[in-house]
Amino acid sequence: MEQKLSTLDFAIRQRSSTKLPAGTSQDERNYLDFVIDGQSLAERTRYDLVSILCKEWVPDEREKSVRRLLREEAADFPDDRRSLLVCPKCGDIGCGAVSIIIEVSENSVRWRDFGYQNNYEPEIHGVHLKNLGPFEFDLSDYKSKLSHALEMLKAPS
Repeated sequence: MEQKLSTLDFAIRQRSSTKLPAGTSQDERNYLDFVIDGQSLAERTRYDLVSILCKEWVPDEREKSVRRLLREEAADFPDDRRSLLVCPKCGDIGCGAVSIIIEVSENSVRWRDFGYQNNYEPEIHGVHLKNLGPFEFDLSDYKSKLSHALEMLKAPS
């Protein structure tokens, strides 16, 4: 029996700026949340992270992130793992990130093995992520949605 393909969409989300105790603050971030089969990935992971498609990140980095999702760019973690959600303050995977394995076939893209990791420890944690995926998307639609996502980030706020 053939697996039903998932849908991938994007929703604009805002992480508000907030003054925290001891004079620190949480920066505002405007990002595109991955919405898979109508559900927010950011909400499902339960981590305080934003997507790699953040308006405040340098455009070249956003484009590199999309190329990683298309497997046109090297993975940013060992074992061919690619980041989806990153630190909201700086976008650095060293602070911790939700990552996945991406497999591309002739007609589809599969996201599997969701995990939380950083770039200096070998462990991949999956307690809050074990029920996520795998998800399979139509390749043509996937490419189109990612291209549109980059255009959305270029638009003025």
